[in-house]
Amino acid sequence: MAGTSSPARRRERRRLGWAIAVTAAAMVGELIGGLWVGSLALVSDAGHMLTHAFALGVSLTAILLAARAATAERSFGFHRVEILAALLNGVVLLGATVWITWEAAERFRRPAPILETPMLVVAAVGLGVNLFTAWLLHDVGKHDLNVRSAFLHMLGDTVSSVAVVAGAIVIGGTGWLWIDPALSLGICVLILIWSAGLIRDAVRVLLEAAPYGMSIQNVRAGIGACFPEVVALHDVHVWTVTSGMVAMTARVEVRLESLDECCELAARLEPYLRSEFGIGHATLQFIRGSSTGGS
Repeated sequence: MAGTSSPARRRERRRLGWAIAVTAAAMVGELIGGLWVGSLALVSDAGHMLTHAFALGVSLTAILLAARAATAERSFGFHRVEILAALLNGVVLLGATVWITWEAAERFRRPAPILETPMLVVAAVGLGVNLFTAWLLHDVGKHDLNVRSAFLHMLGDTVSSVAVVAGAIVIGGTGWLWIDPALSLGICVLILIWSAGLIRDAVRVLLEAAPYGMSIQNVRAGIGACFPEVVALHDVHVWTVTSGMVAMTARVEVRLESLDECCELAARLEPYLRSEFGIGHATLQFIRGSSTGGS
């Protein structure tokens, strides 16, 4: 994982700060515009933006907390705060779907007139803001679950803004008021899909599962093929501490006699694990063996 004071981390913080400011301003504008024109889709999109502004704020706070040094009580530092923030973002998104669905059901029962031209203008401005914010977060959200959660928030709002723009055009041409709550329900589906995936990934990390695509059997096989002095691996555990930080512990049964030989093997094993499997933090206990199989 990149250092918390690295240029990449500083870039994350700077871009998240810009994204928060732009999103908050657009959210206020869309809320006022939605209430003015009578569009539930706009108000829903503003609510969606509110959750995104909150999510971005949580993401930035998590990165700042993760930059704090490790302590005797928290030997991995505060890196897990990023995963907790990602989980919180997902839960907030789920809550947003409940509210939007309720409001859409009410609008289906009681259709209300909409000023479609102002709706189109406000939605177009919101779309531009979302595109800009998604661009800000795209590069920095590729390898960090927490920043990726913020990027997915903005991507979802970009898609919903496109739908609102299209809906305003359709309402203006046909007068079909049901399009507005229907769009709101469509936004709910998008939120549900993305938030469910985000919660799944965060829970997977919190349960200390092996990273996606990593097989402990492959780790065993790779070490066995490349290091003939290794007889077997016992009690192998591989888990994700936070995005980009994978840890491993294992008891390594070896055909070696001296401590110096074990230290030399460790010096070769650790870079191998890092380059082949992305395991950056390996704790290995060496035990003397002969030819017994691994458990």
